[in-house]
Amino acid sequence: MVTIVLILSDIHSQRITLENILQRAEEIITQSFIVLIAGDITNFDTIENMASLLELVSEYSSKIYFVFGNCDPYYDADKLRTKSIHIESNPQSYEGITFVGFGSASPQVNHKVLRKLKKREEKVCLLTHVPPYGTNADTVSLNKHVGSKEVRKLLETYSNIFLSVSGHIHESPTISSLGDCFTINPGSVTRGYFAIIEIDEDYKIQGNIYNIHEL
Repeated sequence: MVTIVLILSDIHSQRITLENILQRAEEIITQSFIVLIAGDITNFDTIENMASLLELVSEYSSKIYFVFGNCDPYYDADKLRTKSIHIESNPQSYEGITFVGFGSASPQVNHKVLRKLKKREEKVCLLTHVPPYGTNADTVSLNKHVGSKEVRKLLETYSNIFLSVSGHIHESPTISSLGDCFTINPGSVTRGYFAIIEIDEDYKIQGNIYNIHEL
């Protein structure tokens, strides 16, 4: 069975651009899909605004997983009322894939959760805001790498993580790999970017990064 995933990041409260992307993605996919959001849903806005943006996404998909970014009101996370699922240290299984996340630009990694998932031999998609260090997903000007060394270590330590999805670095949209792990940064919604991928029954990835301004 193929799982279709729309990947978004760094919305920064740009509601109109987000809605345009959602409408276009629905036209491209033409079937049910899940959504991963790699943080910075807001731009230092309220938890109510964050809920409103997630509610907009839920009009297009019934299955949404997200983490907070450094521009989101994480201190009010317990007040968030939404159908979307915050997967911070909160594994969720869907079609044979376990999704788990660690948000912010300085993720608080829960190794106990990851060790348990590896022991169970569950195939894991890791959703973080900050990308793994030294990959195509964390490159800024002059090819400088600014990602998280801790996130990279996770990919090297836990062999059952087959997919790493992140954002934060607006200028590095990519679908690439680190060893056997696929690494995806969809780019920033504020710049019109989003990614659509297919995950097959062997956990192989095919997909593309799109820009709403070029479609």
